[in-house]
Amino acid sequence: MKVPRFALNRARRLIASPQALLRLVQQASRKAASLRNPPRMKEVLDELRAMLDLLKASATGAYHGLSKANLLLIAGAVVYFLMPTDLLPDFIFGAGYVDDAMVITWVIPTAREELDRFKRWRAASDSPDDLPAPNS
Repeated sequence: MKVPRFALNRARRLIASPQALLRLVQQASRKAASLRNPPRMKEVLDELRAMLDLLKASATGAYHGLSKANLLLIAGAVVYFLMPTDLLPDFIFGAGYVDDAMVITWVIPTAREELDRFKRWRAASDSPDDLPAPNS
């Protein structure tokens, strides 16, 4: 399942403002933290958290070299994750996050190289708030 056009359109507006992008990351981080982390969703949630860290580092200017296409895809997936009434509304117990997971899972291989580069860059730092410049 691709990132829906409405989520990409909203993401396009959000990525134009670092402050708006940081608010998106904060909202998504709170929502992700509130999930009970079912075992079958652990990998997806781990990748979502990496995407959120990547967006935050990009919005604050700590991480450079993120392509606009990957920024848009990742932000679009996060926008979709935050939508309470999407294809399967989040309040539907057991199924409400399936479509969110599908969108995130679709973005992961598309942005895999970027996510891996970011994870290596992040791991090279002792403190997540004091990240070194990437070798892009």
